[in-house]
Amino acid sequence: MKKKISREEVQKHLIDDAYFKKGHHSLKIFQTIIAILSWLAVLVPFIWIALPFIFPNNTKLKHFLVYKDELQLLKFLEIFLGIAFATILVVYILLTIWNNHRFKTLLQKATQYDEDQLAIRRQLLKEEYDKRFGPEEFRKEVCFYSVKEEQNFNTDFIRNLYEKNGAKL
Repeated sequence: MKKKISREEVQKHLIDDAYFKKGHHSLKIFQTIIAILSWLAVLVPFIWIALPFIFPNNTKLKHFLVYKDELQLLKFLEIFLGIAFATILVVYILLTIWNNHRFKTLLQKATQYDEDQLAIRRQLLKEEYDKRFGPEEFRKEVCFYSVKEEQNFNTDFIRNLYEKNGAKL
């Protein structure tokens, strides 16, 4: 049986980030500006190297010097990034095909639950609902029904009901 974990214990394990909470506008502005500047620091060198090759007429006016090393670097990056993109694309397509095949052949055909246990659990719940809220016909016919406080289920009521009657979860 799985260990029961309270909300407080889960909160200890989760990461809490003020950026995604309401308020904290100065933090959001600051972190957004830092993120944009960081991306510019990544992209500007590539743009700077590619600029003389994209606009060759403007380079003479702006006194850009084009070196053969830059051209070799651009060709290397083009080949490297092209191969990396093609590899990632092929891997993702193969993984998608494999996942779809697994889903169709294995997961859809295999029974994911024990039908006998499901029937027992349904019967237990039906009896409990009938006891607390009245017969099923009455529940389906009535337009408005107010649940009294003593009729509410406890958080672990259904789990305890299954354990008491020998139904597996």
